[in-house]
Amino acid sequence: MLLGLRKPIRLLWGYLAACALMGFVLAGVAAYTLPGAGVPELFALTVEMTKAAMIVSILPSLVVIPIMEWRGMRRWYGYAIFGATLSAVASILISGGVERPQTLNLITVAVCFAFLGAACATVYWLIAGRHPVLNEPE
Repeated sequence: MLLGLRKPIRLLWGYLAACALMGFVLAGVAAYTLPGAGVPELFALTVEMTKAAMIVSILPSLVVIPIMEWRGMRRWYGYAIFGATLSAVASILISGGVERPQTLNLITVAVCFAFLGAACATVYWLIAGRHPVLNEPE
């Protein structure tokens, strides 16, 4: 019975690690830009930003990850493209760039988040996506 749970647990750990990386980077940027922020605030910001990353990415991930697993996608670039696209679109929608577009700021934010999303998707791929679970009953 426990052998059947290896794959879902591995997928969950990969998702949590990717969201934690996103939260840590966003918290680091926020702590850097806020005057007087210290280590306790960085930890609290990391937890909050990780929760925000999980909330924003849960629905697209629930659609795309099972499709990639079903198709047996084991290449890094598939996950990186998904992560970059998800992060760029979410950053534009969350920042309010659609209502009041400022082209240079919008492009900068989208590109920065695309790279961050690709890095987080790479963490997911390293933990959950690159190796199939062998000898596991489907």
